[in-house]
Amino acid sequence: MKFVKYTCCLFLLIILAGCNDEFMDRFPTDSIVEENFWNNENELKQYVNSFYQSCDAFAGHGTAHEMSPMLTGDYQSDNLVPVNYNVVAAGEHVVPPTGGGWNWDFIRGCNYFLTRYDRAAISQEQKDRYAGEVRVFKALEYFKLVKRFGDVPWLSKDLSVDSEELYAPRDSRILVMDSVLRDLDWAIERLPGKDQAEPNRINRDVALAVKARICLHEGTFRKYHGIEGSEKFLKEALNSSGTLMQDGNYQIHDQNNAATDYSELFSSLDLSANREIILYRKYETDLLGNRTVQFVQDNAMNAGVSKSLVESYLCEDGLPVSLSPAYLGDEDIDNELLNRDPRLTQTVVYPRTAMQEGLPGPAIPGTDFGGSSLSAGICPTGYQILKYWVDDIEEYLRIQNGILDAPLFRYAEVLLIHAEAAAELGICDQSLLDRTINLLRDRAGMPPMLLATVESWEGNANYQLDYQNISSALINEIRRERRVELAIEGFRYDDLMRWREGKLLENRLLGMKFVQSVYPEVVVGQDLFLTEEGYIWPYAKSLSSGRKFDENKHYYFPLPTEELVLNPNLEQNPNW
Repeated sequence: MKFVKYTCCLFLLIILAGCNDEFMDRFPTDSIVEENFWNNENELKQYVNSFYQSCDAFAGHGTAHEMSPMLTGDYQSDNLVPVNYNVVAAGEHVVPPTGGGWNWDFIRGCNYFLTRYDRAAISQEQKDRYAGEVRVFKALEYFKLVKRFGDVPWLSKDLSVDSEELYAPRDSRILVMDSVLRDLDWAIERLPGKDQAEPNRINRDVALAVKARICLHEGTFRKYHGIEGSEKFLKEALNSSGTLMQDGNYQIHDQNNAATDYSELFSSLDLSANREIILYRKYETDLLGNRTVQFVQDNAMNAGVSKSLVESYLCEDGLPVSLSPAYLGDEDIDNELLNRDPRLTQTVVYPRTAMQEGLPGPAIPGTDFGGSSLSAGICPTGYQILKYWVDDIEEYLRIQNGILDAPLFRYAEVLLIHAEAAAELGICDQSLLDRTINLLRDRAGMPPMLLATVESWEGNANYQLDYQNISSALINEIRRERRVELAIEGFRYDDLMRWREGKLLENRLLGMKFVQSVYPEVVVGQDLFLTEEGYIWPYAKSLSSGRKFDENKHYYFPLPTEELVLNPNLEQNPNW
């Protein structure tokens, strides 16, 4: 298929929180004639190709209102603030009658292949290559299901309408994730290396990156939620990421230009030669397109970055805003964004630059230029998204046929996984920081993270930990680096859940300090609302009582009512 030649979507069933829960309700199983299939490599490949078509990294090839899941995944967190609040982040989601993510068609499609692929009259190595790809897809789908529901059924074969397994109770999270780990190890052992693999297909390196991501999540979730086996998964995360580091196939994209190196990862029309990219989705004229650049330039998401995320960025001296003399305060957004980690102004628009040229500032609620061709959407916080924007009028005018490439797995995440796993295991030293976090700092033109300095902050009254369930400044700062480096890539909600930090979602989502002289037409108390300190408060009316997070139930989602009726052996998640 031409499509697969240009796609490495591997799994965006993962990265991003915005993928459709019913992305795979059809498989080739409906059209395959058993007697005439499973004969050769082409037929195996044809089947596996269907998995690569399952989900878009950058949406928009279609209706004007489709949004990129990569951009909008952080709506369900404290990183982004959409005009209309996210019901999950607000704690207002309810038990669904049907759907709700409890869908097993994808797993059925994987198992259908895995119980039949051995029939092909080709070498075992060829057969196992495709089976390895499918096992990675299956692992990713189970990862998504376990994150959402906790205990789920482990299905090792495709089922019919009469299968007893359809009426079985859920298996334990421990059994399921141990099974996922075995599938990944099987795939890693048999998949070809990067140099031997077909471009833009799952290879051994991709499987290692998947394993590292899954094991870090599972290890920290178990540690902070009191579930046995956390150390095993943290060690697996450390070892998988360490293997990728040791193999030396990737490096941080660093062209000695701190002002643009980071943004080039997200504003490239061709990522094929970028050595930081482990897997990306290729968009190509007349084959597959997206409308990402137009979304960002017009702010069609009607969203803004939160003040909480902005405050996470260090100052240029490597100190948090609470400790740094370089911090100019937040009385106006211009000064607030100065003297900061350069990744900040490659993620958030500096006023009157980029798509804001010709405007007095971001199009906050009540502005009379919100409908201009320069800024069509409203930015409810004033911190307008810049990440994923390309200063290219041709790309903008392609509309839903844009060719901006989407990074799915990059080496920066691998380094962050390695550092966090080591810190959680209590074995992170300066040498390890230099091989991980400080490579990211160096690319950004920032001072290195020094272990002794960070540990000294624990006794400083002005230094505040960002998280409630830790006492380590080192872990706090590694998490800060992760939040900054992976901002608006759809990771934040899952991170808060695995760290048992859901209560942070209750913090008020705020925007910049409002300056009336910049916006004389805006009527406070009518167009927008402010806190006592003068910060824009987007949900002052729509969420007047604030967002709520119930520690006793919101770390998991509810099973749909219909499934509980159909299978009386299923039990609802606690307190739903």
